[in-house]
Amino acid sequence: MTKQYSVPNRENDKNYMLDTTAYNHIIMSVEKINIIKKSVSYGFHYYSTAIQDIELSGKGAKTYNSECISTTVFIPTPDFKQKIDVVNKELNVQLVPEIASCMRDHSRLDGTIRFLASDDIEGQIYKEIVSKNKINGKRPFEYSYDAMIAEAAVHYGCILISDDKPLRDVVNSYFSDRAITTDKLLEIINKYKADV
Repeated sequence: MTKQYSVPNRENDKNYMLDTTAYNHIIMSVEKINIIKKSVSYGFHYYSTAIQDIELSGKGAKTYNSECISTTVFIPTPDFKQKIDVVNKELNVQLVPEIASCMRDHSRLDGTIRFLASDDIEGQIYKEIVSKNKINGKRPFEYSYDAMIAEAAVHYGCILISDDKPLRDVVNSYFSDRAITTDKLLEIINKYKADV
């Protein structure tokens, strides 16, 4: 499924940004897919960045060496790809533009890249997360994608869905409850369903 670019309506308080850990969590269970699928009828909107598509294809930031070449040997199975496509289709996941990256072959010239506003709050969140990269380590870009995804979630007023606690902690240190777990999202949906 080809996702379309969209800018979230900031008036909607049910805009959610799925990070890669959320995708991985959701596809583990048909029941979870069905619960989240039902939420679309309640006005929940789901977003991601093209970064997640790269990660889900097996080329996450952790796979890049110091020369910015992916050294991954992971190739997603057809079953895995199909489950991701089901989630994207059933949730009508829309893409939001992410910030330009200094990583080789990452910045597209199709108008879908933004520049980082480093003085804004989302820029501060990005810098705090990306500062965890060990430039001289084996994985010098390890936290770059996390930083880009968190920045996009904050920039577009979405709640970040992530099962990565350190990532949630950074976002929540700036905005309380702006990053939650996949299980918390499921809880919110079930409560919403009960109240409707």
